[in-house]
Amino acid sequence: LVSHADLVPPQSDRVLLRDLNLEVSQRQRVLVVGPSGCGKTSFLRMVSGLWEPAGGTVQRPPIGELLFIPQKPYMILGSLREQLCYPLDPQRFSDQHLRSVLEEVRLSELVQRYPDFDIKQDWPRLLSLGEQQRLAFARLLLNSPRFVVLDEATSALDVGTEKHLYQLLVQREMAFVSVGHRPTLKPFHTNVLELDGQGGWKLIPAASYTFNAPS
Repeated sequence: LVSHADLVPPQSDRVLLRDLNLEVSQRQRVLVVGPSGCGKTSFLRMVSGLWEPAGGTVQRPPIGELLFIPQKPYMILGSLREQLCYPLDPQRFSDQHLRSVLEEVRLSELVQRYPDFDIKQDWPRLLSLGEQQRLAFARLLLNSPRFVVLDEATSALDVGTEKHLYQLLVQREMAFVSVGHRPTLKPFHTNVLELDGQGGWKLIPAASYTFNAPS
């Protein structure tokens, strides 16, 4: 729940958002759009708790119920099991469960390449950005939070794979706020939050929003 929030980045006096009111309840999904540099990622940082609002309040779910997925996912040094389960206990899931989740996010070839989940590798170097983004979705499915914040989390994927991953979130009835540039993301969201970068904003039902140009 965002109530009368002003967003000013740290060490800056530029107001990116002024008097924003937004409620994201269960099963609600908000797509954040606007011109380059308008503050989309800054808004996600505020929602996630990385930044505090300059004014107003942001009420967030309890720790463990909200997960933030950046464009370049956080890759830990360790085994594939630890990578997938982070930040949960790596022993919480069986190998079969991990395999099925990797297959769900279309990473079955990773299972074939590394059948031993305890093998340690330099994952950020070995995996392409697209594979890292799919792995982040596998981690998301295992963590099963109620709310998800996605910052261009499917930017390196083709439209078909992106659609498949968003459908997985909708099927699990997760609420999410996401930033993305493709109009194909619109059907997976209930509302569109349009920012103008000057502090102004509009909240529009996704069904009636039209992408005029790439944002």
